[in-house]
Amino acid sequence: MKKVYILLVICCLISSSCNKGFLDKAPGVDLTENNVFLNKASLEIFMATIYKYSVHSNFRYRTQGDIPFSQVNNTDCIHPSSSISDEGDASEASFVNNNRWNEGTVLPANIVNVEDFRYFIRWIALRQINLVLKRANEVPDADEAYKKQVMGEVKFLRALNYMEMLKRYGGVPIIDKVFEAGVKVDIQRSSFEDCVKFIVKDIDEATPFLPIAYSASQTGRVTSVAALALKSEVLLYAASPQYNTATPVLSMENAADNKLICYGNVDNNRWKLAADAAKTALDLALANGYGLIDEPANRNPKELDNGTVGPLGNYRVSWETNNNKEAIMMYQGGSTGAGGITNIGNAPLTFWNAACFGSFWSGISVPFNFYKKYEKLDGTPQTWDAAGGTDLMSKYAELDPRFKQTMTYTNSYYTARDPIAQIYNGGKDYANCKGGVWLRKYIPRNATTGNFVMNDIIFRVNELYLNYAEALNEASGPVQEAYDAVNAIRTRSGMPNLAKGLTKDQFRQRVRNEIAIEMINDDHRFWDVKRWLIAEEEGVMKGVFEGLQITRSGTTSANYKYAWKPYTFETRTFNKNMYLHPFPQTEVLKGNLIQNPGW
Repeated sequence: MKKVYILLVICCLISSSCNKGFLDKAPGVDLTENNVFLNKASLEIFMATIYKYSVHSNFRYRTQGDIPFSQVNNTDCIHPSSSISDEGDASEASFVNNNRWNEGTVLPANIVNVEDFRYFIRWIALRQINLVLKRANEVPDADEAYKKQVMGEVKFLRALNYMEMLKRYGGVPIIDKVFEAGVKVDIQRSSFEDCVKFIVKDIDEATPFLPIAYSASQTGRVTSVAALALKSEVLLYAASPQYNTATPVLSMENAADNKLICYGNVDNNRWKLAADAAKTALDLALANGYGLIDEPANRNPKELDNGTVGPLGNYRVSWETNNNKEAIMMYQGGSTGAGGITNIGNAPLTFWNAACFGSFWSGISVPFNFYKKYEKLDGTPQTWDAAGGTDLMSKYAELDPRFKQTMTYTNSYYTARDPIAQIYNGGKDYANCKGGVWLRKYIPRNATTGNFVMNDIIFRVNELYLNYAEALNEASGPVQEAYDAVNAIRTRSGMPNLAKGLTKDQFRQRVRNEIAIEMINDDHRFWDVKRWLIAEEEGVMKGVFEGLQITRSGTTSANYKYAWKPYTFETRTFNKNMYLHPFPQTEVLKGNLIQNPGW
């Protein structure tokens, strides 16, 4: 716990001065519901509040729980989803609440504290959004272009929040108007299909009025490229096996209610719609200055593994450099302003010390189950003998360059204070590193135990390439355009093109592996393995999880050798009902929500 680079959970992010009412008020401003719409300046203040409530971080960190009504206490430390799939293992499993997924002890009574702490926040955001849609035209000093842009922004934010609910719960109540105080709201869950249509409609109506880009002071506001990226994600999920099916994994108690959690039929055209959406988003991004980070000289950087920083590879740049051309939309809650975290014009996510006994409390090691997915540099599988071996450093050197740009591994660069990672039995960085490597991605190499800034990317260009490849293969088989999309991702990281002549099934497995490697710690894997219906396969979210026991021999750094041997560090539980979240029990007891199956 004394090491910086192994750790991803925040004790505190940024203090945010929030009122416990519906509107946050900027200092000296009496921002009531009526005067929000008196002038453009007041509406802008309110928009900052809406962004604060509406935009999520991929890192489930502690102090966004300070937003009113989140129902997450300051002592609840929430971990990235990487620790609840085969991507990761939390070093302090008893402390990290969402590790309950690995134990199979998720319940309706604890779902808000073990993963979806934004459940209640979203409904506040939706009321704020609907209020703007109802009254934005009342602002006297705002021109029509600004009003349309603002309404486009909030329609995107409504779509974003509904997508976050859709992938957790299936169909949810559609709230598209403002309810007066004291009026009982009794809206039932809408079908999965109706929710998808609602989300897509909001995106389609928003996109024409959203700019391609903003000035630096407005970074973090929604762009048209972000809107199309969201549409790509929505339609990709809608086409996936979890939802694009006649029969759900578990049936609802009343089979007629299955429409709440799936389409109730299989339609391969949904994959074509997903492919078209990904291509449209990608084309718009590439035509407007977005693109993959791909400097040919940096495709396969030669890590020095001697305590010096070494060269900066393309893949590392794509996640380490702030607001680079590959990042379409980021969480920008990284500085404290007069109104607290606004997400507009701020730095990306900032970790800092505050009053929590140091910057971090729990790290994520990566199970051997996952890093066996990394191919060798020639594109063939790496061989890992079940009995182990004595050539660990050679094994690492042979892997896809993204491995060393993602992990803190034995002898890799660590920190300026402790340059070489001592991940071996007896080494100071080995304790609790059950997987054998620590997850480094998003923690920059210049990070210290004090403040540092890290990216928190919600949408990025590389996922559009992979969305397109996956959907196009499912719609039309492994056509050349699908190969081109995957190979663009592989080329920028020094990996060879996929072999020609793959079957549709073979290509599916290759693109899924590429998604796993490329999108690690991007809050994708936890959802991908569920939408693909592979979460319950051995070693994914269920069964035996392995790490490497690492021992060092030799007397000097010149002759050190590192032996490795796989071992089992835990057995995880995944039940079929866990493909969907349970609704919070307190909400179900109100009577209008039908609980998901198995809960």
